Amino acid sequence: MILWSWGANSHGQLGLNVANEQVEKPTSVNIELYNNKIRQIACGGGHTLLVDSEGKLFSCGWNNSLQLATEQEVHCFERTWRLSGINFTHIACGWDSSCGITDDQFLFVWGSNSYGQLGLPQNDFPKNVKPIRLQVKACAVSMGLRHTAIINFKDEVWVTGCGRHGQLGLGKEQLSADRFSKVPKLGKISHIACGQRHTVAWSSEENALYVWGDNRHGQLLLDTQKYPKAYTPQKIDIDIKQKVKKLLTGWSNILLWLEDGTLIAWGCNIYAQLGTQQTSFSGSRTHIKLPDGRQVKDIALGSEHTICLATDNTLWAWGWNEHLNTGIKSADEEKYIGKPTLVPLEINSNSIITQIYCGGAQNFIVTEEKGDSDPVL
Repeated sequence: MILWSWGANSHGQLGLNVANEQVEKPTSVNIELYNNKIRQIACGGGHTLLVDSEGKLFSCGWNNSLQLATEQEVHCFERTWRLSGINFTHIACGWDSSCGITDDQFLFVWGSNSYGQLGLPQNDFPKNVKPIRLQVKACAVSMGLRHTAIINFKDEVWVTGCGRHGQLGLGKEQLSADRFSKVPKLGKISHIACGQRHTVAWSSEENALYVWGDNRHGQLLLDTQKYPKAYTPQKIDIDIKQKVKKLLTGWSNILLWLEDGTLIAWGCNIYAQLGTQQTSFSGSRTHIKLPDGRQVKDIALGSEHTICLATDNTLWAWGWNEHLNTGIKSADEEKYIGKPTLVPLEINSNSIITQIYCGGAQNFIVTEEKGDSDPVL
């Protein structure tokens, strides 16, 4: 197994043991996992968390708010010893905050609590927080710029943090929270995703989308004049009758990956993050298609760019490219890649890409030799 990274690296968030402006192409990362595999990677504004197949946590990058759960910034992946002995099954990053769900379904939080995004009372935990286990159980979690949302085992959504743009969904009267609060007017939720200043949720039971928060770029699929912001959840029937494999959001764009492989995207397209060069296009839904009829194996969104793995083991990218975070050099040095474009990879011909991750402006992929790609449990 080999881990590769590229993109923005000003705080060493790529784990390459160096901090620099950017890494232009996929570069192998030196990390010792003692024969374990990678379970998940999560990316924040300038930091990265990694969990191996045994639930052990590693971190690197920016640490101004203790978001690494270590004492100092590190530029290569190091074991997070403060959280040793804890088996994490899922992790998430905000801009400068972090959290993880354990195998007994409790939520640990650490990093910045400046907006209450850790669900801790700000009078007692005003800023930077070392890891704390909350008396909160969760089966899914997502972190936005300054807010956090979880799904509990009743399929309810609970939120905390900044809500000035309505991203908490708690109404105009509650624009902030420093404890997890239940979001009203929702059905049973199966998927949750926090953007920069909005939140989206999917109900598999109803085949319906729920949206709330900032709608400046039409990311809520609501009329931007009537709903510049939505302070409570709005239910939208987008006429999808099949299973949703992933619900993803960047800063202000949203993507649905459906069971039949369809990619549906909407919202902001200033940097062609919707996979179309019509950068003025926003609000309405668009279908993203890979060239030559390729099918999607996996997809990941950064703040304003996307990477997509095709079933033929090719990697594609589009969107914001200021830090070469797509891994593609454009001839005219534009700050975006306007449509799905092949990412050049210098990997062994006998290798297959098994996992992809991105967030902010950094990316990670995992490759394995053919025949050695057993699924991570």
